[in-house]
This record gives sequence, C-alpha cells and structure tokens, in this order.
Amino acid sequence: MARLNKVLLATFCGALIAAGVILFSPGVPRLLRGPSATVEAASEAQSGRIRFAVLGDSDSQSYHDTLMLGDPGARGGPWRATTWQWTEVLARLRGDQIDLGEWGAWGTGKYRAYFDEAFGRLARTPRKYDYRYNFAISGSICSQLMGHPLRQAIRLVDLMDTEPQAWRGGIVLIRIGVNDIGAHDVLDELSRDRNASRPTALINACVGEIGKAVALIRMRHPDTNVVLVGVLNNADQSVDWQSASEIANIDAGMDRFDNGLRKLAAADRHVYFLDDRAWFESLWGKRDEQGRPLYKTVHLSPGWAITNTSGDDPHHAVLSDGHAGVVWNTLWTQHLVASLDAAFGLHLKPITDGEVTGFLKQSFAVRAQSDLSPLTTSAK
Repeated sequence: MARLNKVLLATFCGALIAAGVILFSPGVPRLLRGPSATVEAASEAQSGRIRFAVLGDSDSQSYHDTLMLGDPGARGGPWRATTWQWTEVLARLRGDQIDLGEWGAWGTGKYRAYFDEAFGRLARTPRKYDYRYNFAISGSICSQLMGHPLRQAIRLVDLMDTEPQAWRGGIVLIRIGVNDIGAHDVLDELSRDRNASRPTALINACVGEIGKAVALIRMRHPDTNVVLVGVLNNADQSVDWQSASEIANIDAGMDRFDNGLRKLAAADRHVYFLDDRAWFESLWGKRDEQGRPLYKTVHLSPGWAITNTSGDDPHHAVLSDGHAGVVWNTLWTQHLVASLDAAFGLHLKPITDGEVTGFLKQSFAVRAQSDLSPLTTSAK
C-alpha cells in the first residue's frame, strides 16, 4: 500500500509540473490559458486621444520612477526634479492628443507575474512608477520582448486585448537593442571587424526578436501602428575609438541593425522606421574623416549652449549616468511628433520651438540658481 501511495503521489506531482510548463510556456495559445481580462469593447470610452504604448529599455523608462530608480543620483542627480525623459515630455506637451495611460505604480515581482498569467490575469514585472502603457524597463535586452522574465510585448498585447477598439489607430513604439549591441565589448569587437561573429549574431537575434513582437502586435491588433526606433551609436559618447577605420566598422554594425528594422517596416504600411542616428547627427554632427570627435554645439536660447558631453545639468546632451538629458529628450519628442504625423497622418499638433524653450525654462532656471559645477566627462 505504501508503494502504491508513493506511485500516486509521484504521478500527481508530475501532472502538476507538466501543467505548470504548459501554463508558463510563451508559445501556448492564449485560449488555453483563458482570457487575461474581461473584454469590455462595448463599454470603452473613446477619449479622442491616441493610445500610445512603449516597449524598450532605460532610454524609455520614465526618469521620475522612484520604485525601480530609487538612487537619488540617477537620472539627473541634483537636477532630477526638472530632468525629464521623452515620454514624460510627450505627456506634458501633447497629453491632450496622446494617451500614455494613467501615471501610477504598475507591475509586481516576477513570480507574482508568473502566477497571475497562469490564472489568466494581466501581468507585468517589475513594479515601477510610470505610465500604464509604458512597458520599458531599464536593462532590457531584445529577448525580453517575448521571453521571460519581462515578456514586454506579450503582456502589453494582453492589456491591449481588454480594449481592442481603443487601440485602433493607436501606436506601439519599440526602442530597444542598445543593451544587446551597444556594450563596450561588442563595439570594440566591431571596431576591429565589422563582420565579427558575436556582434553579428547579437544583431541578427535582436532584429529577429523585434520582428516577433511586431508580428504579435499586428496579428492581434491589425489597426494599430508600430514605430521601430533605430539604435544609437554609443561610440558617439566615448573617446575609445578615434580612427576612421574603427568608426566605419562600428557604423557598419549599427547599419546592419537599422537595415533589419527598415526591412520590417518596408513589409507593412502600419510599421514605421525612425532613424535615431540620423536625428542625432542633424543636431550634434559627427566625427571628422579621421574618426575624431568633431561635434557641434546646439544653441536654443541666449545662454543655452548644449554640447555632446556628459553631466547632469541641462547644458550637457547626456546625463552623468549615460542617459539622454532633458534637452535631448525634449528635442527628440519634438522630432517624434513630427515623424508620427508624417508617417501615419494623425493630425498631431507640431511641437513648436517656442514650446521647446518654454518647457525647458524651468530646467535652466534651476541650473542658474545652483552653485554646483557641471561635470564634463565624455566626448568633446
């Protein structure tokens, strides 16, 4: 009898394990796991604003999140209160037309997220303060669009499924890849050989994961638009590579990534590629023919000279922690709105130069009142 009980117990445990594998498998049809939430299409309130979601990494996570980003020295340090990330700028300057979702604390620990998914509930991880439709998480790599623990695209689409009509004509922006191919060691390999096997494999894998996320969004929400943002070249913020051949090799690797995104966009009129490196070059320029830094200064207003250097006050394009500064993010938001309108005919109001300087006044005023000296540690 004891032997029979052991056999029955082992069989029962095996069944539970098998069920867990099925429930947590990314490839399992949603039908088998039950609806993630009740679909409320009939009662959806149409605000007239365009739904806007974000998938990505720290370039898109809100700077004023104090749950994940609790370090007071992060994202602007002494100037953090007036250092805004681009989604925060977008919400403030075009919140009347674009809906990023309610600001609040969203997400749970990863194991709670697995549990919620297994029982057909909406899930996301980790917990952070942000807009409801901003799924970008610092440190994310391309595989986490579809894979554990973040499953950004899968979990966003589950949320979109609860209000499908509201996402008709909406936008999902995907901005990811720099943590895969922008690391110093990857760039260094590229600098020596533009066809180096590891960087090439990382680039191809990343484009493939983005392609899967696009396919999922387009399959479940065929009237939703997708924006694919090209990768920035982290060599522009470094002095480690200063020869024409090194810079050309790194650029070739970045081109391979961007051309992969261009190919995805060319196959679907609802998908648009946004060239981030071209935008950067239009403002701050590029290196000279020998590969040495030769960046311009951006002048927005008397006394507002912004250089491609790093430091936390707004005169620097880049923050001390390597993320875009408030001027970069505000000008990028201006460019984004114009690009969205041109790509999808959304009738968005352009962000004027006057609005840009008006928005940045507080940031520069805080800097002018401070006795702190700016840090200058990056490419000059």
